[in-house]
This record gives sequence, C-alpha cells and structure tokens, in this order.
Amino acid sequence: MENEETKHEAQKQTSQKENPPTLESFASELETIQADLRKRKSETTTLKILFYTGLAVLLFGFIYTNQTLQRAQYRSLESNIRLLQNRVNHTLLSLERKLHNEIQGLDAKIKGTSGFHERIQSMNRALDQLEPRSTPVGILIEKIQRNSNELSQMVQALEGQKEILPVE
Repeated sequence: MENEETKHEAQKQTSQKENPPTLESFASELETIQADLRKRKSETTTLKILFYTGLAVLLFGFIYTNQTLQRAQYRSLESNIRLLQNRVNHTLLSLERKLHNEIQGLDAKIKGTSGFHERIQSMNRALDQLEPRSTPVGILIEKIQRNSNELSQMVQALEGQKEILPVE
C-alpha cells in the first residue's frame, strides 16, 4: 500500500510539473483516493473481523481448557478422598479388632474363664478322692462330675465359635 501511495505521489508531482492542475485531474485524483479509502476500509473491517474471531477462539479455548482441568482436578480429589477414607476405615477396623481382642483377654482374666477349667478339674479331683459311703452319694458324685465335664466342654466350644464382628 505504501508503494502505491508513493507511486501516486510521484505521478502527481510529475503531472503537476508538466501540466497545470485541471478539473479532470482533480476528479481522477478524488476517484483514486476514494477507491483507496474503500479498499482500506474493507481491509480494516476484515482485520477487525479476524481480530475479534481470534479473540473469541482464544476465550473459548481458555474457558474449555480451564473447565477440563477443573473436572480432572475434581476427579483426582474425589479419588484421593475415597482412598483416604478406605485407609481410615481399614485402620479403624484393625484398631477395633485389636481393642476387642485385648478386652476379651482382660475380660477372661477378670471373670476367670481361663481358671474356670482348672477349677472344674480340681473339683473333679476332689470328688474322686471322696469315698462314697452310700450308693446315692456315689451316684450324685458321678452326676456332678459328668455335668461339670459337659459344662467345661460347652464353654470351650463357645470360646472357639466366637467371632469378632465389627461394630457399625
């Protein structure tokens, strides 16, 4: 464009030197100026359209990328939270089991279930050392020994069947 302007100026200067300005030369110059203005106006409009289109594309790209990144971060955060919750739940369950085992051990010591079997056996030994003076006493001693052995076996079976159930 600048080259065209310099050409027009050069032509003007040469034409002015050769011929004095006339009405026709002014009209032709005005027409060329008007054509140049229209051309520049259309070029400016085209550049504005390109600029605003580019700006809109950049804005849309930024918003889309930002939204996509936020979704990815949200998913990552959710998965991290689930993982931490699972770890906490697992840790709490293991602590609950350990505590339950300790409580059972302490409870057994306090209630004397570990000494329960020993007491029944010592009672049975004491009954064995008694001499029955009559048959009803002998029958009663045998019945007590049988019942105590059954009780001991039932307690052992119950202790073997106990399972640790998590408290919900």
